[in-house]
Amino acid sequence: MARVDLDVPFSEKDEAKALGARWDPQAKVWYIPEGKESAPFARWLPQQGDANLANEPEFKIRSLWYFLIESSSHCWKCGNRTRVHAFMLPEDHEQFEYAEEDEAFTLASPSGYWMRQGEIGTVSNVYGLSPKVLAQLRCHTTRYRPAYSQQAGATYYMNHCEHCGAKLGDFYMHSEPGGAFFPMSAADASKMILRKVDAPFEANGSVGYASENFVECMQRKDDQ
Repeated sequence: MARVDLDVPFSEKDEAKALGARWDPQAKVWYIPEGKESAPFARWLPQQGDANLANEPEFKIRSLWYFLIESSSHCWKCGNRTRVHAFMLPEDHEQFEYAEEDEAFTLASPSGYWMRQGEIGTVSNVYGLSPKVLAQLRCHTTRYRPAYSQQAGATYYMNHCEHCGAKLGDFYMHSEPGGAFFPMSAADASKMILRKVDAPFEANGSVGYASENFVECMQRKDDQ
């Protein structure tokens, strides 16, 4: 009998190992070695469904509340200054992390766990938003929408110039000092507007952290 891969939850790995299953560290999967009968491993056979995928969340970034940031940036195409938007998350936001079989903790889900970040973060390269977050976003702008980036080779939520409609990618605004969402001084931050949204945030993308974010200097216009 040829090798058969198994769907073994993390909490059951010791039992599978005791029955003779082996771990493939490259493929990150438990399997039945060649020549061994499959009957003792019936509940973990692939046709019973992929437990890991079933427990993987649709959105891997979450928070109980969030900020919608409004800033401004020069348009590379027309040269005008245009308003741009992004999301900022509080210190207690969480990200879903995929579990490794050798990690010593108990998982609520066989595929991974939620980790609290402990720092204020700004979300970029957003490729998925929950319907409620998207509806809230649309109350303030329609120019932050999905578009294809040749530089990134992917489609993500991207700002567009309010004057000429040009696509404004995330890299400069989020990753370069002095960018729209990367203030370098209290004076820069004072030109930015924070709108607190007291509703859950769920999305897929990347979260960036700065050593000094000057949040206390930003203007506050909280949503009710």
